[in-house]
Amino acid sequence: MVLQAERARSFLSGLLVGLGVLMVVCLTALCNPHTGQRWLPLLLAGFTAGFLLLRGRSYVDRWQATTLAATGVIVVAAVVIRYALVLASPLSVSIAAAILVLLPAAGLTAAAVVPNTIYSPLFRKFVEWIEYLCLMPIFPLALWLMNVYAAIRYR
Repeated sequence: MVLQAERARSFLSGLLVGLGVLMVVCLTALCNPHTGQRWLPLLLAGFTAGFLLLRGRSYVDRWQATTLAATGVIVVAAVVIRYALVLASPLSVSIAAAILVLLPAAGLTAAAVVPNTIYSPLFRKFVEWIEYLCLMPIFPLALWLMNVYAAIRYR
């Protein structure tokens, strides 16, 4: 029984790592700063990263929770780096550098504060609702980005 549970845990961990790599590569490739609607992939990447960060708290295994949280952070960092490299203007590089400095600082602050704080059930439910609010626009934004709505409209 213990061997089967360990095998299932390993399988789920592998799925999460594979999903994480896929999410980082796809969302980074999707966010092109030279497209007409560049805000749409950024919204999709932002909501996806927020959902992954908040969803990681529901896993009991620390490795699985860390994998999801790291995926959300790496998505943000990869998109910021892509924008800085592609645009290469002083303003975009400065904004990217500021985000890339603040991202680990926020993570270290959260790592110091969150485990030592006891949260009320009301606050936990509030965070869960924020997670759901991050999940809701992902599918409509993805369909809009793939021009499914236009294809249905002009059919």
